[in-house]
Amino acid sequence: MSPPSEDSAVPAAPPAGRPAAAARPPGSRARHALHGLLWNYAGSAATIVLQLGYTACTSRMVPPAAFGAFATAAAVAGVLGYFSNSGVATCLLTAERLTAPLTSTALRIGAVSGALCFLAAQAVAFAVTALWDMPEAGPMLRLVSFQFLTLPAALAAVAALRSCGRTPQVVRLELVGHTTGAAASLGLLAAGWAPMGLAVSAPTSSAVLLAGALWLLRRQDLPSGPRPKVRGLVDASGFFSGYSLAQYVFNSAPLWLAGRLGAGAAGHYSRASLFTGIPLTVLTQGISLTATPVLAADRGRSRQAVTDVLCLASAIAFVGFGTVAGLGPAALNLLLGPGWGTAAALVPLLAVAAALSLLTSVGDSVNQARDDRRSLLVTQGWAAAAIAVTLAAVVPRHSLTLLAAATVTGPLAGHAAQLLRWRAHGVVALAPLLRVHAAHVAAGAVLALAARWGASAGDTPVHGLLLGAAATLAVLVCALPFRARLPLYAVAERHGLLPRPSTWSLRGQSAPRPARQQ
Repeated sequence: MSPPSEDSAVPAAPPAGRPAAAARPPGSRARHALHGLLWNYAGSAATIVLQLGYTACTSRMVPPAAFGAFATAAAVAGVLGYFSNSGVATCLLTAERLTAPLTSTALRIGAVSGALCFLAAQAVAFAVTALWDMPEAGPMLRLVSFQFLTLPAALAAVAALRSCGRTPQVVRLELVGHTTGAAASLGLLAAGWAPMGLAVSAPTSSAVLLAGALWLLRRQDLPSGPRPKVRGLVDASGFFSGYSLAQYVFNSAPLWLAGRLGAGAAGHYSRASLFTGIPLTVLTQGISLTATPVLAADRGRSRQAVTDVLCLASAIAFVGFGTVAGLGPAALNLLLGPGWGTAAALVPLLAVAAALSLLTSVGDSVNQARDDRRSLLVTQGWAAAAIAVTLAAVVPRHSLTLLAAATVTGPLAGHAAQLLRWRAHGVVALAPLLRVHAAHVAAGAVLALAARWGASAGDTPVHGLLLGAAATLAVLVCALPFRARLPLYAVAERHGLLPRPSTWSLRGQSAPRPARQQ
């Protein structure tokens, strides 16, 4: 049976007793996953550019104190959001077989939970204003919470589309939603609706995403099947929602504590964390959304598949965010303009935390695919304990720098717990994976130092960014002959994802090709 194409409406049925993903040859599965990953990262790159441009525009239209109020409102809305959307989408992504009854039930659960979260946000808006002494935070929360009426169902519909192989259409739709939301927000800010215009972007984006996702989903011929029990789906999604909520609370704790230092401190911290958080979110989602359905097909029992996914995450985390740590301060100064030097100084520490958070998040996806909830709880427990102890030690010092440094400990402890659990259960071989991390850390550190050295030679943010980028490019060119030493290169070569070099004879002519089989 030939494997289904990326654009097929319904995945081909697997042989009896065998999951669909296993019907693909290893090379075909890798290329299929790579195709989805490239689409996800193409959309992610466009989203990052859009978000950074949006941040650059709004930072010139809204003062730091107003950004602090908006960041506080968004953090509270994020807590409520985890009650409404995370678990249902995860259940659809990890489902071994997607059916029409399962999808429709998930959409209804998302709609109901979203409405309840909208009402809860309206109720707690007054308490938010009083607790943080920010008059604008409450009205912003009321406006931001309109996204709950559409976002949970939209995420469920998008998860179903991804499981059906509709990644290109989903990526384009998400980009349209982000663009529409940013345009609506900028239009209102330009019309004088500052700072309330900031709160319009998310509800507009989620409404566009839901409309487009439902239209695409109606065209899918999903197979029929037994109607799932609502209680069972709610229990599973509730676990994932609760886990994601706890993770979000501890990850957002530094931002809330920065708010206690004043609206200005919260504004600086929120802009720096947003600068590293945007690429962290899109890069993590790109890997998780691509790898989770593949790993879930055999419940993550393939040690080689798990190791390859973690190798990819390691390279993107350490090499990618190493570059962000070096170029980030100059780039953020250029984006935000004068007066944001405090935010720019926090970027290197937050970039290190983002790299470790990416590794931990992808590790969570591996445990979700394995349906290993105990490992998820152990990981969250270690991370929560580490960040709580660190924050308790640094908060009395009233330092944003120490607050940013504290964000490193949580994901570091969480990933350490994952490594120990995987070793104990034979999921991966620990020593080779640690060597993979070490190689990618070394590469990322070299890029960070080169970029930082180049940027420090510039007398303006523009010159610093250009010189830092030139130094980074020079290191990459010099390292090109040694690319085969990177573990990720070996993984790509093993799966046949790299072009094969031509074979040349001693006379400089290409060797004859074998006859094509009829």
